[in-house]
Amino acid sequence: MKIEDFILKIKRKCMKLRLQPIRVFCLHHVCETYDESTMYYDDWMQIDKFKAKVLSMQQEGVEFISLKEAYIKITNDKFRNRKYAVLTFDDGYASLKEILPWLEKQKIPVTLFINGKYLDGKSYRKNPKEQYLSKDELFAMKSQFIEIGSHGWEHKRATEMTAEEFAESVKRNIGLLSGHPNYIPFWAYTYGSHSNNTDDYLHRQGLVSIYIDGMKNYKEIKVIHRELL
Repeated sequence: MKIEDFILKIKRKCMKLRLQPIRVFCLHHVCETYDESTMYYDDWMQIDKFKAKVLSMQQEGVEFISLKEAYIKITNDKFRNRKYAVLTFDDGYASLKEILPWLEKQKIPVTLFINGKYLDGKSYRKNPKEQYLSKDELFAMKSQFIEIGSHGWEHKRATEMTAEEFAESVKRNIGLLSGHPNYIPFWAYTYGSHSNNTDDYLHRQGLVSIYIDGMKNYKEIKVIHRELL
């Protein structure tokens, strides 16, 4: 084990003693019907199962907070013994319309990470049957319980782009989404694919990097880890 990895491991153990981690979940489809042609089974959760999971966590003392609030806590808290969790949804699928009203009724904040290209009603990732929120639908979502973050212009791995292509993806997506009243400067990597170069570029643009790697959040500046629910 490299010395820096060993030091990080010790640091995490120390943090765990005084900082309750904030769990940040990554979801995609929460809807009644699973469609194998447009969804991955691991990315889908049936509505009643999702509601039961959320309510069960609340009964266990978990408080759902916004990603922006979680980031402030993660970067500033000296001590944390309360249980917090964050719900985030990737890609901006139209199936969100089935669950967002219930979450708003429960006063549970969510963050939607959006690929701008697919808001046009014509573009898609895998096949023409995919349905996404339209730009009008997204920009009509002005609830205080909804935040809008970026997921890239297209759903492409950052590590498979050139530096110029990645910069263009950032520019186009932020240029579109920053006009939303609930926009936050957070960038969730597609597939969790990233590098030191992409992290450095996002940081220079004033964006917070969001990963999906199943690790826990304690206190790491500019870092938010996510896991599947």
